Amino acid sequence: MNYMPGTASLIQDIDKKHLVLLRDGRTLIGYLRSIDQFANLVLHQTVERIHVGKKYGDIPRGIFVVRGENVVLLGEI
Repeated sequence: MNYMPGTASLIQDIDKKHLVLLRDGRTLIGYLRSIDQFANLVLHQTVERIHVGKKYGDIPRGIFVVRGENVVLLGEI
């Protein structure tokens, strides 16, 4: 497979479930629907995961648009 530079390499991850860690510490889990050259993301069926000690809870958020400069980590789950 050929390497695609920048956010173009994420094209193959469209419609897959991803975990996104934001700069403010929030954790989002949702299906990646769109991405652009600035790494802006559109997540569908998104939940925000809140951790308290060893337990966690999910808050449904629906469609979530994330500005690329706020993304610290993006990974498929």
